Amino acid sequence: MNRYILGIVGTLVLVGCKTTPTEQYLNLQLTEAELLSEKWRKLERFPPLYPIEDARAGKEGCASVEYVITPDYEIKDIKVVSSTSKYFAKQAKLNIKKWKWSELPKGILKESIKTNTQFQFCLETGDGHCLENSSYENSQCSGEDSIYSIGQRIKRRG
Repeated sequence: MNRYILGIVGTLVLVGCKTTPTEQYLNLQLTEAELLSEKWRKLERFPPLYPIEDARAGKEGCASVEYVITPDYEIKDIKVVSSTSKYFAKQAKLNIKKWKWSELPKGILKESIKTNTQFQFCLETGDGHCLENSSYENSQCSGEDSIYSIGQRIKRRG
């Protein structure tokens, strides 16, 4: 009986901890394309890896992600708003955490801010279509701040 009660209490504590950040940042208004402003120019941002699953399938697409940046440059409450593939969504979320936040000078933010970034994934086939903006115009994802990941189609031998 005691194990059962401890299990329930443990589960409630874990669930409570998991939902706290969302509630904490729930009332933050989205600041569209915040990272395009001058104060973030020193942030080293790079494109995500092209997901191997989608490269093998010859799939192109996008993922739009919202997230909160704290004054200590912690990235919290990452949410995929839209995505054409679960693999694109996963790579976009991982990539935001990998940007060089710790190398930024202190004091850029006084309070937490919610922003968004759009990630476009394009497979280069040798015709240069990934270099043209037209390949991204019909995207299902929206956002002014876009990061482009260009991949190569993987062909299996044998």
